[in-house]
Amino acid sequence: MAHGCLESVSNSLKETIRDGGIHGWIAVLGLFTCFVARVGVTKGMGMMLPTLQEQFVTSTWLIGWMVAFVSSGGAFSGILATPLKERFGARTVVTVSGIVAGISMISASFLSSLYAITFLLTVSGAAIGITYIISKHLVGSFFTKSLTTAYGLGYMGSSFAFIAVVPLIQLFLDIYGWRGTMLLLGALLLHIAVCGALMKPLAASGSRDGYEAALTYEEQETGEDKRAPNNHCGCFNKVYLFTRDTFQRGLFSSTSFWFIVCISTVRLITYCAWLVYYVQYTTVYKGFTMEDASHFIVAYGIGKAVACLMIAPIIQQVQFVSKYTWLAIAVLILAIYYAVDPWLMSYWPITGNACIFGIAFALTSILIDVVIKEIFGKEQLGHVLGWMGFMTGLSLILLLYFPGLIYDLTGDYTVAFSLMAGAQLLSVAAAFWLHWRHKGEKSFR
Repeated sequence: MAHGCLESVSNSLKETIRDGGIHGWIAVLGLFTCFVARVGVTKGMGMMLPTLQEQFVTSTWLIGWMVAFVSSGGAFSGILATPLKERFGARTVVTVSGIVAGISMISASFLSSLYAITFLLTVSGAAIGITYIISKHLVGSFFTKSLTTAYGLGYMGSSFAFIAVVPLIQLFLDIYGWRGTMLLLGALLLHIAVCGALMKPLAASGSRDGYEAALTYEEQETGEDKRAPNNHCGCFNKVYLFTRDTFQRGLFSSTSFWFIVCISTVRLITYCAWLVYYVQYTTVYKGFTMEDASHFIVAYGIGKAVACLMIAPIIQQVQFVSKYTWLAIAVLILAIYYAVDPWLMSYWPITGNACIFGIAFALTSILIDVVIKEIFGKEQLGHVLGWMGFMTGLSLILLLYFPGLIYDLTGDYTVAFSLMAGAQLLSVAAAFWLHWRHKGEKSFR
């Protein structure tokens, strides 16, 4: 029996490796690197929050808003990723974006104006956002049967960042200060350009991923009249056709699209708030040391690694439970985390809770991408991801300062975390609606 089990695992591993091919796994490497960069920049800024607040003599919510602009830069740029890829090619766009991201971060380390630093870091975030969408789109295009596992391995970059990069950032802050840390982060971002130089887009071919039925069904919901509006102004017609075809505005008529946007936006707003304010939340509000806070973050990273390496492949094999149900369960766990964590004041319960949070967040990240491809197909995957990021970025600009403002006014994070838990419950309802809406369609294999 042991031999048969081992042989089954070996065959499954070989099938997974063959599914994407060499260029598919290069895309996974690119996604891995993008996650390391995104977490390194966002979490690094969060860890610098007390230092920057003291250096520039400003309030908590203002620094949090600055980080929101940096994160939003990556989110807003997502809608440009697919049009740029189609015009210049994935290799060129990712390579140039990696160079821009690295140089912007390095340049910011030499500046003394908070506004100038914010501008350059926003440019860096925008470049990372473009590479992030393109990498996810390529992974979704290359992989079919092993998509959940491929996304899981790509998302391991986030786990690696929390386990290895975040402690390094703390070490860099202690030794080199915030300027030296930004300089080293810029060097890290230049690795994206190396991955971009190795990328190759999927050759144009007929559909081979089994999504024809789901895509046709969704096209009925999102489809627009392919003719331009009856208007005598030729310039208006050209603009109309350009925006419709380039940015896929037909997605806005899809109910499924808006429910996915709801799940993704709520998840990322609460997560970014957690990233930005967690160090202050654990050290100032709960009274732990910076070393303890880094331990909690590492526990979160370990949870993400467990989800990516072990749980995601299991979900791929469990066919009798839909991806929508798994997504709803993962989002519900996120809601429970935000509701419970403010009441935990001991080291080990907080550590365990952070690990569970990491598992749930990683699973939602993977499953949202799988569900998007299942509903819209690989042809619209990049556009959906781009618009989803744009909506998230707009929400970050408007709302990410809010937890810091609540803390400045009340000296308590419990209210902010309770609001984040309530918002997650809306995402649970949205996930179950998607399950009901698409339960008759062909499930992902």
